Amino acid sequence: MYPEPNPYLNPHPQPSGVFGPPPPAYPPAPAPPAYPPAPAPGPAPVPAYGAVPPNVNPEFLVADRHSGIVIDETGVTFDFEGQSAEFPWSDIQSVHSKPGGGHRLMVAVVLPGGKFYECGVKARNRMTLEQWVRHLGYVLHVYLGRRDNRGPWSP
Repeated sequence: MYPEPNPYLNPHPQPSGVFGPPPPAYPPAPAPPAYPPAPAPGPAPVPAYGAVPPNVNPEFLVADRHSGIVIDETGVTFDFEGQSAEFPWSDIQSVHSKPGGGHRLMVAVVLPGGKFYECGVKARNRMTLEQWVRHLGYVLHVYLGRRDNRGPWSP
């Protein structure tokens, strides 16, 4: 095997100070168009506490490995091990929720005849469970409030 030649023993010749002609001159840039200045962004208006903006359909969706809960404009859906139960708002008398043991959220749907169905979903930690409870309260307020306070929209 031959030894590798050392590239530093015979350096490449350096250019002799001539790098070629100067670059061509570019024409001056055109003046930017005169647009009116944009208004300064300000904070968005904050609705009053408990006020629901019109045409807002929030959703609540939580799930773990075994079960899931969806609450949206159509109603409440429970899913457990691939089996689902759907409850439209017209069939629901009330919806109850509470945090259970082990970072679990329990949601129950009560039907007019007194029959009820419940589903539990396990949160990863206590902070996630607290976020779920707050968001669930807001979503239920929107849909049950709309139903109880008959306005232009009712499920």
